[in-house]
Amino acid sequence: MIAFGPMSITLLICAMQGVLLAVLLARTKTNRAANRWLALLIAAVVALMTPYIIGYAGFYDRWPWLSFAPVSLTLAFGPLLYLYTVSLVEASPARVWPHFLPVTVQFLAYALVFPFPLPVKDRWNDAVHEPFIDPAFDFAALVSIAVYGAIAYRRYRTYRQWLDENRTDSVDFDPVWIRNFLVALVTTGAIWAGFLIAKRIDPARDYFDQFPLYVGYSLLVLYLGIAGWRHAETRFPQALAPPEPEPTPPASAPLRDWAAQGEAWIARIDAEQLWRDPALTLASLARTLGTNTTYLSRALGAASGENFNAIINRRRVAAIQALLAVPGEERDLLTLALDAGFNSKASFNRAFREFAGMNPSAWRSKSQKSLPV
Repeated sequence: MIAFGPMSITLLICAMQGVLLAVLLARTKTNRAANRWLALLIAAVVALMTPYIIGYAGFYDRWPWLSFAPVSLTLAFGPLLYLYTVSLVEASPARVWPHFLPVTVQFLAYALVFPFPLPVKDRWNDAVHEPFIDPAFDFAALVSIAVYGAIAYRRYRTYRQWLDENRTDSVDFDPVWIRNFLVALVTTGAIWAGFLIAKRIDPARDYFDQFPLYVGYSLLVLYLGIAGWRHAETRFPQALAPPEPEPTPPASAPLRDWAAQGEAWIARIDAEQLWRDPALTLASLARTLGTNTTYLSRALGAASGENFNAIINRRRVAAIQALLAVPGEERDLLTLALDAGFNSKASFNRAFREFAGMNPSAWRSKSQKSLPV
């Protein structure tokens, strides 16, 4: 008898919400490739939940031939989390099909058995699938999530460093969502591994004992869908390809004085107030100065001990501090920030606290109190 109870209804509601969010993500215009990878990931988790949704409702008791329906696609989780991360911050990979060869094998392992009569499927399950194939897929999926998660996290760290070194508005594109997304996937994988270990220790555990795990999958679906939708329109600046290594100069060539070169470039930045350009990046500054990003970054660091971000934002903050020390300066702080080259309130506040040691409003109050009456 089919009967949807609290367990099946709980999972069904979360699954339906996940499907709706996946459809919305797949239809977005911004970050189109990345959002589609996320939609596929949500769909894969929902597919994994489906046998338990219908199982708790009695579908398998009524229609046992549903066994081996090819809905377990756990080997897609790792590639999808990786492709989503990379597509957000870089150009989408040109070749993605090799990542999905393992999940294709997993799909076929179920799909090829699914049409057979139930007695044949039961014998295959008892003799081969349950003792050998299923544990192998579980282990491979956990390894895949761990490996792809580690690679994706390294890309996230590299991207975050690139933002700090190449953009003065990095706070506006803080990719903390990517970190949280990866943590959520890896944490869920760890919980899944715990349930697999518990099953090995106590083979008597049945699918009702797995309900907390599938509640965890439900929470993952809701988190990925809702948080992913919130960030669906965020246009993360695309990271540039790594710069080519510097050519090795001839042994007779004089060593370049990078500190002196950096000082010369900083003097030009100050003289022309290049820091006032709100669209200024390391790449655009290098073009203005007639050099490349590798040389510019090295020279600025040698001359000041700071990266591009700090050098530019320090000058913007100093300009605002100077204005706030002028008697009668009553323009609002955001107007001053935009005039100085900041292009958002968030990047202005963060830089001001970093270089002035307090927030802009507190500095204004302090400056006004110190003015002569």
